[in-house]
Amino acid sequence: MLVFLPATMICLLVPLFLFFGRPARPSDPQVYGFFHPYCSGGGGGERVLWKMIQVLQQQGKRAVIYTIDPPDTDEARLRQDASKRFDVSINKPVHLVSLEEYRDFLRPAPFLSLVLESFGTMKLAYQGLLKHPGIDVFCDTTGCAFTFLVARCLLPRAYILSYVHYPTISTDMMLWEWEKNPRRGKWKTVVKLVYYWIFAIAYGLVGSLADLVMVNSTWTLNHIQSLWRFSKQIYIVYPPCRVPNDAVDNHAESDKRSNTIVSIGQFRPEKDHPLQVEALAKLLREHPEHHDVTLMLIGSCRNDGDRQRVDALRAQVEELGLAERVHFSINPPYSKLQQSMQIASMGIHTMRQEHFGIGIVEMMAAGLLTIAHNSGGPKSDIVEPGITGYLAVTAEEYANAIHHALTLKDTTEMRRKAQASATRFSDQVFEISLKKVLPKLTCTR
Repeated sequence: MLVFLPATMICLLVPLFLFFGRPARPSDPQVYGFFHPYCSGGGGGERVLWKMIQVLQQQGKRAVIYTIDPPDTDEARLRQDASKRFDVSINKPVHLVSLEEYRDFLRPAPFLSLVLESFGTMKLAYQGLLKHPGIDVFCDTTGCAFTFLVARCLLPRAYILSYVHYPTISTDMMLWEWEKNPRRGKWKTVVKLVYYWIFAIAYGLVGSLADLVMVNSTWTLNHIQSLWRFSKQIYIVYPPCRVPNDAVDNHAESDKRSNTIVSIGQFRPEKDHPLQVEALAKLLREHPEHHDVTLMLIGSCRNDGDRQRVDALRAQVEELGLAERVHFSINPPYSKLQQSMQIASMGIHTMRQEHFGIGIVEMMAAGLLTIAHNSGGPKSDIVEPGITGYLAVTAEEYANAIHHALTLKDTTEMRRKAQASATRFSDQVFEISLKKVLPKLTCTR
């Protein structure tokens, strides 16, 4: 019933909004309200958020952020953190709407997580829009499409803008569910796939309420187009990456680099840091000549869950006898991150079906020989195997790629090609794309 009732409500309400007239809306919207509960986080999604706000402020627009940060959060300090972490300067104040008292709405659900967690985002958006309804554009930058229904009901004159990093449900997820459980009774898998299918219909309907949709990669575009079938305006706007807009920096030469592999990414479970440690262990077992190789895990910790994952990683490192070979850098400033990439020789990224991979681009831009997962955005948009980097899936494949990179006689060509390729995803390209796409928002007026 928990699946069918919300799905029925959505199937009844959404067509009314999609196919019947809407109230007159402003021709030049001024106030953009961003639904981004974890705006103080340190991930790629937060960099997109702050870069979008920077571009909007340059155009004289105002920004509001709906966040679960406490009411006493220092807004100026938050902007300073954006500059420190992301190298994105926000010169004008941003209005924060604190929803900390409702943070439990985002608590992970023990069962029916897709439905219950989506419902939680709807409740959070509802409280946020009651607190501060004075916006012209409701912007979701966290992939919470079910909040569109709340925005359409409470703010019928507002536009809905979405930047999608990762679809909540996808055909890949369904296929993976079928393939990963060969030993479990297939009838249970079929029941779960029916649940996914019903959710996908509801997700497609609410997603179609967006007036303008931006996606971060070809992989995401293909999934969103197949799900949000009634959305007419969907565009790829690659996320902004810290990439020099000119060709190549001065740190590409291999003789200036140590045999260090850097990993950039939040300590979230989907980033699969244990696979990186396992790959290093396999490399050292099979190729002891690479005894001087070290792995630097660089990332941010958002909460206790992330810190527990770091503790588990430290335990894995100790168990494998890699204490001297694996190092951690938690929540480093951008300057330290940049320094680490300049002295390392390789980069590694292990998330399966990564929607894009800002960290991958930044490693390539820094002249690192980069190994990414053979799926998602890295496969479709970023890495050209053997030319600008490597793609792998298993620990053995990652270990082999590391070995190949370490024994490559001349690495300069691959490093330079990777750097040149990375300029496609620079801050400047993002700004140009955003300024080209945003005016299309009012075409639905």
